[in-house]
Amino acid sequence: MQYALVLAGALLAAAQPHQNEAHARLHRHHHKRDVVTEVDELVVTVTDVVTAGGPAPTAVIQPAAVSSAAPSAVQYHAWSHSSAAAPSSVAPAPSSYVAPTPSSYVAPAPSSYVAPSSSVSSAIASSSYSSIASSVSSSAPSASGISASNLTPNGKKRGLSGYVGIQSTDAFKQYAPHISWYSDYTPNTPDAEGVMGIGMLWGADGSACGSVETERLATFSDVAANSSAPSIMFGFYEPDCQCPMSADMSTSDAATQWDALLAPLKSKGTILGSPSMCKQKDEDFLTPFKSAISTDWDVTSIHINKPDLQGAKDDVEYYVQKYGKPVWVSEFACVNDEPSWQPCTDQTQINSFINDVVSYFEGNDNVVAYGPSNGAGLGDVWPLTDSNTGELTASGQTYLNAISSL
Repeated sequence: MQYALVLAGALLAAAQPHQNEAHARLHRHHHKRDVVTEVDELVVTVTDVVTAGGPAPTAVIQPAAVSSAAPSAVQYHAWSHSSAAAPSSVAPAPSSYVAPTPSSYVAPAPSSYVAPSSSVSSAIASSSYSSIASSVSSSAPSASGISASNLTPNGKKRGLSGYVGIQSTDAFKQYAPHISWYSDYTPNTPDAEGVMGIGMLWGADGSACGSVETERLATFSDVAANSSAPSIMFGFYEPDCQCPMSADMSTSDAATQWDALLAPLKSKGTILGSPSMCKQKDEDFLTPFKSAISTDWDVTSIHINKPDLQGAKDDVEYYVQKYGKPVWVSEFACVNDEPSWQPCTDQTQINSFINDVVSYFEGNDNVVAYGPSNGAGLGDVWPLTDSNTGELTASGQTYLNAISSL
């Protein structure tokens, strides 16, 4: 989830007050990061993600409708949601693959691998899990160390999902030595402080979100036209939920735009990250989307909004088993998502959640990258940075401590 921000020069502008009506959009169950889990013998490691720390504006823009005159820098954050019922069964992945023994470093993955057909035990972190991934585009490692066979930037999984301008904050400078990637939800996120910027096509034609998506699409077109293709690109942002916080696209529109805009990048060597689902493991979007596209994604981007480690494991297991790809946890946050959306407010619970999931992601070879969300709708205790001072909060410091010790 991300703060709605406007980047004016190096400064973040003030935003409109957050609207409570957004809560009415939430489903009964919830959805989120990144990669695949481990197995007795695991053969691959993939990486990624996106979200940020750093000072956030004192107010978050969450308009009921997006004005066509909205400036291009405006960043909208999508809420996490869940559907009323989870799938009754998880379909096994089509192709098979065995991952190497878990380790904090991500091992190269073969061009294709298959997930086990049987359901996976919740004890993923301990070791017995099979990774899967369908054929990936062949590309040489970029300056970030990402290639089709190794999706973790420079062998370091941890990252951050943030907002436009986060890279200029003091908090980001504190995180920089310990993270390998960050996202500000735009197609041209710049590298900063030695940290790789991860691009994303937030929405496209067919989205009801107006000019915020149109402006980003124009930026994406410039990126795609560049002779040097990005090493990795994600798209779209929670198309299974409504504007303005999510991209809000039908599966048919999303598939058409994926093949027209993102698929051509793969032929140039770009690794493609799937659309991220707002409904977490209760999603019903990716299967029809996958059937409609002609070019598959390489790594599954997931969002995790759960109150405990077991909830995070369940989300990761679902995506690994269902789609047979490594996962990139592009957002995670402590949220009591059932029976309704309630961000965690107990600091002890939040601290335990952060430490538990960081340890789990690091030890799971199916997860190639992960990063906490630092956006709207997450209450007053979870956000990693103080919106007034720009300093790390207790939660932000806990994440820094957790990744600093790795």
